[in-house]
Amino acid sequence: MRYVFLILLSVNLYSQNDNALKFSLKDKNLQSPLNKKEKEYKIKPVRMVILGTAGAGVFTAMHIYYSNTWWKDQRKYFKFAEDGYYARNMDKASHIYTANFFTEASAVAYEWAGMHPKTALIWGAVTSMAYETYIEVNDGFAPNWGVDWLDMGANIFGALYPFMQRGFEPLQNVNFKWSFKPDWLKKKSSGGDDLLDDYTNMTFWLSVNPEIILPRSVTKGKFYPNFLSLALGMSVKNSSHKSGSTKAYTEWFLSLDWDIRKLPGKSDFMKKLKKILNFYHFPAPAVRISPSGIWYGLYF
Repeated sequence: MRYVFLILLSVNLYSQNDNALKFSLKDKNLQSPLNKKEKEYKIKPVRMVILGTAGAGVFTAMHIYYSNTWWKDQRKYFKFAEDGYYARNMDKASHIYTANFFTEASAVAYEWAGMHPKTALIWGAVTSMAYETYIEVNDGFAPNWGVDWLDMGANIFGALYPFMQRGFEPLQNVNFKWSFKPDWLKKKSSGGDDLLDDYTNMTFWLSVNPEIILPRSVTKGKFYPNFLSLALGMSVKNSSHKSGSTKAYTEWFLSLDWDIRKLPGKSDFMKKLKKILNFYHFPAPAVRISPSGIWYGLYF
């Protein structure tokens, strides 16, 4: 029930903020694109077919991959189980990030196919939650997994976070990101943990642009690089669902981060491209703050 409430609240905030903005602009007779004739959106059948075909292909490929890794030797009964301990709950950050990314990326794809941005975002969230729920249901039949309600909550939060960002503007300066070390690909080719579950070579980040707290006179000034953010990162060591995780421990990092959306490029294509690229934490100076201090000139 609480997840249903979260869904309704997020969509309501998104709708109210959009309507309030339009009402304010109308009252003040401000010169804004909202006062001009609104761009017409119409579904483009050919693009929709291309999008549907590509989506079906990706879904099929991922299903085959999961069937040969996580879902081998399926059981005949369905179960619930908390499965985050082996990764010290870093998988929860993964669920938030993945659902968040799927919502935004799907929305961009739907816009490309001709949908209105608001409609595209709603369908992006639906697509994200449907796919993540499909994963959880199959986990429920897997021998080493089960449906984890915390995973479900993380999925829903991540999928709806774009609505929260649009409903409460300061949240646009708080973003989830992901990065990986080169060993992530090397271990896969050498027969290590499966590619999508190798948390030891991944880091998930909470990136905060100082614009959320600094005065506009500072952040818009010519001496402040408004693309520069700070990020808190989480990674894990000695964790594996294959070999065990009795010695696993969590690492925490502080790092500079790049808000790609603030870089030059104002065309619609560039804005969408920068939005997607901003989900990745590009290498930057960092310091590990726990369990001990280590400085990195560039941390991947």
